[in-house]
Amino acid sequence: MKTSSLLAAATMLLLPALAFARQKDSVQVQFPYVVSVAGTQLAPGHYKLTWQGNGPDVTVSFIEGRKIVATASARLVNEPSSQLDSFETETATDKTVILQAVDMNHESLRFEGTASAAGN
Repeated sequence: MKTSSLLAAATMLLLPALAFARQKDSVQVQFPYVVSVAGTQLAPGHYKLTWQGNGPDVTVSFIEGRKIVATASARLVNEPSSQLDSFETETATDKTVILQAVDMNHESLRFEGTASAAGN
């Protein structure tokens, strides 16, 4: 009886810890220049990117301070990156810098409607 009570208590204590151990769904990025994502121009600065969705298709929110300034569709792709929390851009013919991807430790957010990486 003591054993089952201890097991139940240990399980109750571990459940919250396991909930916090889930996969990270946000990243901090600093853009040193204006970038465009999903038709929105983002000014240079620090942004928190959070994403929601099941499977590889996610919706990414770009948060500056406490305000969501843009949202975009992306694919969450498992691929190791040599540069943590970096980003990739492509310059369009009109000189607009378009955000292609945000690279993290073992994943990348690849934004829809963009070609493969070209820049940063």
